[in-house]
Amino acid sequence: MTLELNPDIRSLLIVGFGFLGRRVAKAATNLGYEVTATSRSEKRRTEIEAEGCRFLRFDINSPANRLSTYDAWVWCPAFDRTAGVTVHSAVVSGLMRAISSSETAPKHLVFTSTTSVYGQSSGEWVDENSLCEPRTDSGRAHVEAEKRLLGWASVQGKVATVLRLSGLYGPERVIRRQAIAAGEPIACHPDTWLNIVHGDDAASACLHALNSANSGIYCISDDRPVLRREYYETLARLLNAPAPTFVEPRAGEDIGDKRVSNLKARRELGWAPAYSDIEKGLAESVKQG
Repeated sequence: MTLELNPDIRSLLIVGFGFLGRRVAKAATNLGYEVTATSRSEKRRTEIEAEGCRFLRFDINSPANRLSTYDAWVWCPAFDRTAGVTVHSAVVSGLMRAISSSETAPKHLVFTSTTSVYGQSSGEWVDENSLCEPRTDSGRAHVEAEKRLLGWASVQGKVATVLRLSGLYGPERVIRRQAIAAGEPIACHPDTWLNIVHGDDAASACLHALNSANSGIYCISDDRPVLRREYYETLARLLNAPAPTFVEPRAGEDIGDKRVSNLKARRELGWAPAYSDIEKGLAESVKQG
């Protein structure tokens, strides 16, 4: 489905102008949305305005901050480990405080969650109906944020779309690029599954979600999970680096081994990744980065 402007949404607030938020802002502006993007740093003003967006200084961790009226929000702030708050406080409290203290709640809120809400570790496929038993603080916080957001939307008659994103990559964010280029051993179990999605495709999913009339949860991942061995061997080939070697990870560091299905997002949102797997996406990312 071709990505189109939702005529019922004009003003769009993007909370967080990081790797993903910057891409959402650019794509939304190109579609014709009136975009405001936030950062807690005044230093990002020039960068945000250069993308044709309004700048708003906003810190999700500050109770003093209040948001004015926007038709829709895309919530994609990165967790800052240096901010002195827990991941639960940032992910759950930050979101719900922003909603409750805003002048007018948005008609539609797109919340970027994570596939770390799943704890499956035997190579099985997971989708939106799979059991969520996260093994990390981040996964647990995102599960709670999802539930509270969807509960709020149901009570208030709003639309909330939860996007469970696989690992993001793209130019300037190629997973373990420096280590592979340097010939360093990779601490992982190479024959376990890796799920990733290009940053541009994740941004596209956010904008497709704005055209949905119903609240829901969607997994956003590319079309083909890959074994970690294949990912690192492909990256080494693209970098003209030595073939990768692997060492045993420390306990608890390599717990991911599942395959994420994107079929619901394809079917219901009309979304499809432009970078269907690493063969195209990784090559373009290495070339551009």
